[in-house]
Amino acid sequence: MDKRYLIGSVLFILTFSILFMLVYSPFSNTAWFSLNTPQGFGLTSAFYIVALAILFVSKILMSNLESKIRFTFPIYIIWIIAEVVIISLFYTFFTVIAIPSFEDSLGQIMFKAVGCMILIMALPYTILTLYAAYKSKTEELQLLQYELSLTNGPAKTYPSLVNLYDYNGTLKLTINSDSLYYIESQDNYVKIYYENQEKLLSYMLRCRTKAIEENLADTSMVRCHRSFMVNVMKINHIKKGGKARYIVLNNNEIKPIPVSKSYFKNLIEKIDKFNASAVATTTTQAIDENIITPNQEG
Repeated sequence: MDKRYLIGSVLFILTFSILFMLVYSPFSNTAWFSLNTPQGFGLTSAFYIVALAILFVSKILMSNLESKIRFTFPIYIIWIIAEVVIISLFYTFFTVIAIPSFEDSLGQIMFKAVGCMILIMALPYTILTLYAAYKSKTEELQLLQYELSLTNGPAKTYPSLVNLYDYNGTLKLTINSDSLYYIESQDNYVKIYYENQEKLLSYMLRCRTKAIEENLADTSMVRCHRSFMVNVMKINHIKKGGKARYIVLNNNEIKPIPVSKSYFKNLIEKIDKFNASAVATTTTQAIDENIITPNQEG
């Protein structure tokens, strides 16, 4: 249900459908779509633009409704079938209006359109669903390994061990905040980036950023942007680029994270609180030099 994944699915279906059309049309006596003639290219392009718009609207609706409706697998299948029917209906009426000389009846056109749309969309959606399932299981396995490392490792005390819950109040993640790097908000989800065995891993949690922020209020995590929270203990420095500021974390795999002006004061306060050695210098550096190095000696 991640918006970037949903948009990626539309582009994947588009690519597959073009390949399908190039292979299918030479063997069909009734297919009008073509790229070989100016008229065929124009009609095909017009159909594709509207069909893509239908898919994009469908994915946006799916993303927006995801916080209100629990998308189970059956509901997901019904939604895809609805996409097939709507695009097939459009293809049918588009054919009747744009190509009046088309020989097939309305029912025949609709029947063939549904068949073609099922062929075009079934394989891409199957591949995408299997890929999503693989990614989900991989994240769960990584999380399990992380939790085992906490329970089976040397006896330690974790005062910053926190539990994270999803929308339904189900415990999904128990993590030591000291291993957190940053959290990225993605609509109705948050993507949590953490370290395990010196590897940067991620876990997608269906939860609002505000709930995560409240849960981590007493830890070294702080909101630095509308879409980001960072662990101040992982900050290497804060740099200025133009009018914007960016956080550079202690991991080369992570790109600089933007800092919003409205969150900058809270960020500095959190840095001063959790980096005792930087208390004397961070505020001055932030104002005069626009750079903070919380891990350096004061």
